[in-house]
This record gives sequence, C-alpha cells and structure tokens, in this order.
Amino acid sequence: MKYPGEPLNILHTIGLKELYPIIRISFTVKGNFDVNRFKQAIMLTEKVVPELFCKYSLTDNSFIPVTDDLEGVLFIGIDPDIDSERWDLFADPQLRIYLNHNRVTIYLSHILTDGAGGKQFLYLLAKAYNEGVVDNCQNHQDIDWLRKLLAEHPVKVDHRVDHPTQPLSLPKLADDDQQSRRTLAINLTPAEGKELIKAAHHEKVTLNDLFMAAFGQAIQRYSDANSISLACPTDMRQFIPKKGQLRIANHTSRYNISVRSKLSAPFEKLVWSIHQAMQENKDNFQCFQSVKSLIDNYDKYSLSELQQTVEDNYHVRNISYTNFGIIDDHQFHFNGCSIEDFYMLGTYRRYPMFQVAVSTYRNRITFAFAMVGTDQEERFGRAIMMTMVDLLRNYTEKFG
Repeated sequence: MKYPGEPLNILHTIGLKELYPIIRISFTVKGNFDVNRFKQAIMLTEKVVPELFCKYSLTDNSFIPVTDDLEGVLFIGIDPDIDSERWDLFADPQLRIYLNHNRVTIYLSHILTDGAGGKQFLYLLAKAYNEGVVDNCQNHQDIDWLRKLLAEHPVKVDHRVDHPTQPLSLPKLADDDQQSRRTLAINLTPAEGKELIKAAHHEKVTLNDLFMAAFGQAIQRYSDANSISLACPTDMRQFIPKKGQLRIANHTSRYNISVRSKLSAPFEKLVWSIHQAMQENKDNFQCFQSVKSLIDNYDKYSLSELQQTVEDNYHVRNISYTNFGIIDDHQFHFNGCSIEDFYMLGTYRRYPMFQVAVSTYRNRITFAFAMVGTDQEERFGRAIMMTMVDLLRNYTEKFG
C-alpha cells in the first residue's frame, strides 16, 4: 500500500546535506505517567495518520508503510541528540519518540508535516492517551482550498524576494572538529510574557514583530548587512473555511521581509519597520508567492524541476527564524500529569547556520535552537538568545 503525498511535501526535500527536515519537540512529564498507556496512544495516532509509520519515497512523493508496531518508532533510555543522527526518513518511519526517565523527545518528519501540524499531532497524541480512543478523527491533507485561494488572490512571483542581496550571516569561528548535536532553550517568565504582551498592545504591534526584530538585531550585530532580511513561516490553515479540521500536513508558506536598519537606531524603530513590512505582506497575500509556482506546476514538471522551483522560491537560508506560536495546554496534557520545560525546535543547523525557534506553552515563552556545533559555538548561540531577551525586556520597561 502507498499513500500519495501532496505538492507541499516537496518543500523540504531540497538541501538535505545542509539541513535534514525534522521538527523536534521536547518536554518533561511529572506525576502518574503511564508508559504502557503512552505506547498505546502512539499506536492509535497511526490509525489516524498512517504516514507516521511510513518511509518517504522521493521518486513519486508518496509514503510507504515500513512497520505496524513501535519498532523503529519508540526508543527508551537512548540519547536522542546522538541517536537521531541515524534516522533516515527515506527508510524509517516519519515519527521517532525517545523516553528518558520523565523526559519525552518527539521527532516528526518535516516532509510529512509542518510546525502547526506538529502541534496537532501533540493534541491527537494527548487525546489518544487520555481517552484511549481516537474515534471520529480524520486527517486532512488536501490543498484544494489553497488552489482556490491562489486563483482568488493572484500574486506575481519574484525570485529576488526570497534571495536577498544582503542576507544575514554569522562569523565563522575557529575550526574545530568537535561539532556535535546540541539543543539549548531559555525562557521569559510568565510574568515577563504578560508584560511583553501589554507593551505590544500599547504600541499596536504583534509579539511576532517583536521576536523578529529582536532576532534580526541580535544577528545584525555580527553581520555585515545594512538590512534585516528574514523569512517568516506562516500557517495557511488560517485561510481554510472549515475550521477545526485535523491537518497533520504541510500547509506552511512564508512572508519575506527586508528592512533597512542602522544598529544605532532605537530598537522600537526597527520593531515598527518590521510591523509595517509584515502588515503590507499580509494585506497583499505575499506568502502565496513562495508556493505558487510549485502548486501551479506540480502536475506538469518532473521532481527535479519542482525542487528547483522550491529552491527559487523557498530556499534554505543560513539565518532562519520560526515561531510555533501557542501550544494549547487544554488540548495538550496527560491526565494525572503535569507537563513542564516544553519547547519546539526546527532541525539541527550546522553553525554558522543558525535558527531561533519560539514556542509558548502555559504562558511561558521559550527561545531555543538546535545546533551542530562546538562548545564555543553553543555559547555564541546562547549569547544571541540572551541579547534577544535583553532587547525585549528593555522594550517592556519602556512601553509596558
């Protein structure tokens, strides 16, 4: 049996040597956590999304079953950062879960689903654990709604938008062969998050504007660029008329912004510039530019031609930003347990490639990165995130 893929699965099949397409979710569980019940819950998710237990076939954009149990899916007492290096999406299941005492680490294939779909997987997993059934759950992956939106909101594709002339970059540090996989996260307290929201409302900007500005300026301090150019992924599910459908799939496009910025200018000026750029993009449905050519040509071009189309309009940037938004604790919880120290990440990036991922769970905003780097490079990544936090705290003190 074979499960056909959709066009947007191809988005993350390029640049595999530089960037392996995965989503990493990590948290601790405290309380009466039942491992056997958890195992059964994982099996139940496969009944709704069979692709989770499949390998991905690049030749015809399909998913082929490789297991009907937890072999190759669940690992206990193994370091995920080390073991996941041997994960092969083209031979192994698209889901990989590690249990280490009370720490749970979940890896999902980014070929199969995006970050928003990753959150929906968490909700499905929690439902399966808490209720023991997933009746009436059906996963939707179709993009008929997107084809309709592209017809209703025609956009002109300009490859230069996704390829800035002055991309952000980080300096290469001393050569060292001790690079390894590592993750790091720092938080704002719930009280700090509340004050930041208050400041954003006061200044009529979004939290996402603030996060992008803080990340952009932190990177620009080490980059030879007079502009801050960033790609901001956005969940296109917001445009689907039928709300509430389970969609563990790739439905993400991205907004591209490039704003002039002097390091000597006030941070709040950069925030407002980014807010205006993002608002203009939203008003013009600019996000559709990044996927239009792929959708239009999916039935006409070969796979290699489609991958080149992706490279033209959705290419991998060395400096990357993503905001997973709020993970709903009403939908993601295990009965009799508490979930703590939660964060979501994109894939491991080999320094000087770098991505900051933002996620919010139970009112706690977390900034995190997954890196292939040395101790020195990890400290540098921490310094970048600490700079972001300092900028946001200062903004709160000024406008909160």
